[in-house]
Parts: sequence; C-alpha cells; structure tokens
Amino acid sequence: MKPLPCPPTATRQHHGFTFVELLIALAIMVTAFTVIFTIFNATLNAWNRGTDALTKLHHGDFVMDQLVQSLRSMAFFDSAPEFYEFRLDKGFAGGGPGDTISWVTSSSAFMPLDSPYAHGLRRLNFTVGRTAQAQYGVKISALPHLADPEEYDAEEWVVSTRVIGFRCRIFDDELGQWQDGWDESNAIPSLVELTLYMEPEERYGRPITIQRAVAIPLAPAVTSLVSFTESEL
Repeated sequence: MKPLPCPPTATRQHHGFTFVELLIALAIMVTAFTVIFTIFNATLNAWNRGTDALTKLHHGDFVMDQLVQSLRSMAFFDSAPEFYEFRLDKGFAGGGPGDTISWVTSSSAFMPLDSPYAHGLRRLNFTVGRTAQAQYGVKISALPHLADPEEYDAEEWVVSTRVIGFRCRIFDDELGQWQDGWDESNAIPSLVELTLYMEPEERYGRPITIQRAVAIPLAPAVTSLVSFTESEL
C-alpha cells in the first residue's frame, strides 16, 4: 500500500509597506502639514494685523473726537482778541507732519479731572512730537487763556502714542481752497481740516490716516465783528 502524499505546505504571504512607500507617505504628510501651517500662519498674521489696525483706528477716533469737540467749543471775545486767536505752527514729526494748533476753549476734552484748568476757559496746545519715552505721540498743554505763552510754563501731558503725525489746514473762503498756513491775527478760522497719522500696519508701510473737516460755529460771528471793526477804523 502506497503512502498518501503529504499535502503541499501553504506559503505565508506578507502584506506591508516597502521603504519607498513609507518615504512617499511621509513626504505627502509633511507637505500637507506644511500647507496647513502656512495657511494657519497667514490667517493668524492677517488677524493680528487687522486687530492692530482696528486698535489704532479706535485710538485715532478717540483723539479726533476729543479734538473736534474742543475746537467746536472755541471761545472768542473782542475785548482782548489777541488772547483768543487761533494759532497754527507748521512742523514735522517722525518724517511726517507735526503741526501745532492752539485755541481757547471751555470744553472738558483732553482735560484731566485733577488739572487746575479743568474748569472755565483755558488755552490748549495740540501737537505731535517726541515724548519722554523717545517715541512720538499726541501732546497736550494747557495754560490760563489770558497768560502769555512765552512767559508761562504750560502744563503738558501725553494723550496717545498711537498717533505719530498731525496736519492742520485752513479753508480760505476768498480763494475757495485749503491753505497750509494761517496768517490771520486776532481771529479764528471758519473751517479747518484735521489729519491724524497712525503707525502703519507693516514696517515702512504707509501710515493709517483719519481726516475730518470741522466747521467752527463761532467763526462767522467773529469774522463779521472783525470786518465791522476794520471798517470803523
């Protein structure tokens, strides 16, 4: 009797990744993570820039609103017009405009509650220049409205370091255009253009600007009074 043949031994097949396949999968995974990180980083940077720009605009809007409020409350009396005149001095700050304007007002805008000039009339000086921390910012100074600025040490404080430049222009009614200078003495303008310059979103970029034209309610009456006085002379 012949012995039965042994069944063939079943061969075991190994299913796995080759080294080349692992390298390809790793390369795909690294590429995917790189794309995701790049998109996330770009989105985060855009969000941060937008948030920073919004913060600067809030600062600029606050300064502009306070400035407009104070200018609209400008005071003038013909008994001593030289003490109530509007003054504009051109200047530069950080490579841009750094004008200085001065006027008499009773508004509480910009005024600290503990200031000795918080109540009543006072002369305010508004400018952008170097602060004690060697950076640019809005500087306010106040003094009695009948004091001589050259003989009086005005109290000064910093309102905002987000604003790095300021320009003021005056509308000339006769010429029908904006002028950089103001040569009128013993008078106040009827319309002024205010421009605030904030830090740019990116280094070496263009500054963020806020601009507003402000009509001075008291100006028409003052202009008529000055014209009448000059005609009498």
